Amino acid sequence: MSAPSRLQRLSGPLLRSSDFGPLHETLLITAVATVLVIRTQLWLTNYPQLGGHGLHIAHLLWGGLFMLVAIGLSVTFLGRPVKRRVAIIGGVGFGFFIDELGKFVTSDNNYFYQPAAALIYLIFVGLFLLARWIQNRGLLTPRESLANAIELAGEATRHPFDDRTRARALELLDRSDPADPLVAPVRRLLEEIETIPAPPPSRVERQVRRASAAVHRFTARPSFPTVLTCVFAVWALLSFISAAELALALVVDLGGAHPGFVGDGFGNLHVANIASVTASFVAGVMVARGIVLVRRGGMDEAVRWFERALLVSILIGRVFDFYESQFGAVIGLLVDLLLLFFVRRLGAQTAGGAQRAESSAGPLPAPAV
Repeated sequence: MSAPSRLQRLSGPLLRSSDFGPLHETLLITAVATVLVIRTQLWLTNYPQLGGHGLHIAHLLWGGLFMLVAIGLSVTFLGRPVKRRVAIIGGVGFGFFIDELGKFVTSDNNYFYQPAAALIYLIFVGLFLLARWIQNRGLLTPRESLANAIELAGEATRHPFDDRTRARALELLDRSDPADPLVAPVRRLLEEIETIPAPPPSRVERQVRRASAAVHRFTARPSFPTVLTCVFAVWALLSFISAAELALALVVDLGGAHPGFVGDGFGNLHVANIASVTASFVAGVMVARGIVLVRRGGMDEAVRWFERALLVSILIGRVFDFYESQFGAVIGLLVDLLLLFFVRRLGAQTAGGAQRAESSAGPLPAPAV
């Protein structure tokens, strides 16, 4: 039984919005950005406190206020633009809320509880994986497509209806069940609504398109696979150096502990120390495997090994980095995410090239029976 069907049995006719993917991303990105802004601002201002005379206004309260505003908007107003505002405001509220996790998992309300950063990171990773799982449950069902087409038609009552919105609604209607009695009248309504030309892109949209075009030009260069492979070679080398430094420190007294460790002896290591270095080493081995495949001409398989290495680093290694280094691990995470973006661009290009080559070669001969 599919996920939508299970949900419907449990809670009634729950229908997904066609915008739920971007809305999930907006919510999570806003929440993560809020946590980083809060931590940076507190660090720059030496952790001030709002209040006085025995009172302390924790920013958890601001999180509750933002989430209340988001809930109020969602239950009061109609329209797709409201959903975007709800995602942004709700994300800000959740960021304020989750940033104070350390206070509520410790008996002494310790905001600086060391594992708090790792726990917050794990929560965001879990939410991201949950959102991806929901998004990967397949295309909208015919019933969901019809519901979204009707909702788009309702936009004509709130603002001028443009050509782009109508085209999107008709596309959703094409995915609906033609036997449904609502499809024909909704199609007539959409075709009869007077439309205006789609508005020109905003300044932000133009900047995003320019940046996207620049990235496309960069990744389309013939030298891009070689450059990216060299970057991964450096990334793997640093991982091996980190593991080798720890291994050498366990045997030879280097005159000081490895950064982030209590001492050079094996007895002074924590599980987080060992797990972090192990994850880095495993990721480095995966990258080395990918580089060997590149030299043998297997770029498609190499890309998969590069991606696996980054996922090991992001989903395992960075968890322990956040435990050891707190929010100082953000820089390493950003590097991993940037590399993952470019690896997936390279994977899409190599897969697209293979598909184009296969299509230009004509249909394959049928196997002999």
